[in-house]
Amino acid sequence: MGSGNTSLVVRCRAPEGPAILKLTPAPDIADAEAAALRLWRPSGRVPVVWAEAGGALLLEAMPSETTLADVAAAPALRDVAALIRALHERTPAQGEPGAPDPGSPGTGSPDTDDTGAFGFRPQAERTELLFDLWRSRAAGDADRVEALDRGRALARELAASSPRVVLTHGDLHPGNVLAAGPRGLVAIDPRPGLADPASDAIDWVFLADPSRWRPTAEELAALIDVDAERLWAWCRAFAARLADTDGDPARRQAFRDVAV
Repeated sequence: MGSGNTSLVVRCRAPEGPAILKLTPAPDIADAEAAALRLWRPSGRVPVVWAEAGGALLLEAMPSETTLADVAAAPALRDVAALIRALHERTPAQGEPGAPDPGSPGTGSPDTDDTGAFGFRPQAERTELLFDLWRSRAAGDADRVEALDRGRALARELAASSPRVVLTHGDLHPGNVLAAGPRGLVAIDPRPGLADPASDAIDWVFLADPSRWRPTAEELAALIDVDAERLWAWCRAFAARLADTDGDPARRQAFRDVAV
């Protein structure tokens, strides 16, 4: 048994084989996760959804539960890029429920009725929720709040100007990626949304030594076919938050140095 930020996970057995029962207090979050996992299933890069009901998901259990956050060696950038590309290729086609609205290609705003069918929300909504949460945690520290507000402003600008919108994982960091042998890297616990594809790569840039952050952004951008300047801008927008959470003083200062 385990838990995440918003869910309880119970290991069990289903008729199909070893399984994970994931209990989420917010049914809309579970519905969106299930819809995204089903869209991504042909890629082999996510667990199979065997059943769902009322905020509960019955998922395929992976042979290994070791996440990339639990291993010493950083993953090869090409392997991370292959995972990101595999997920982004499964964005709903136009006309499917949850597909981006063709009338708003630069904003990432989905058609309201279609989005409601799958629960995939626009990036601006998710970004605002995150910065509201981070800002509340920094209350009383004027410098931290000011830094977060600058990051929020840049994130708003990027979310509103994305040249391409895809179905993103939304929380793609090493703790949410498993090494699954022949299947390659497998993503778990998505917070899916319709967003700028570059935003799924932020955490992977920052895995590198700070001296390599900018070159890593350029290399990864080329591998996932996004603009390197946009990826670096997303990194700068989120750097103030990461400066609050990293345990290494030198890295905390490096985040402050690159923050917008």
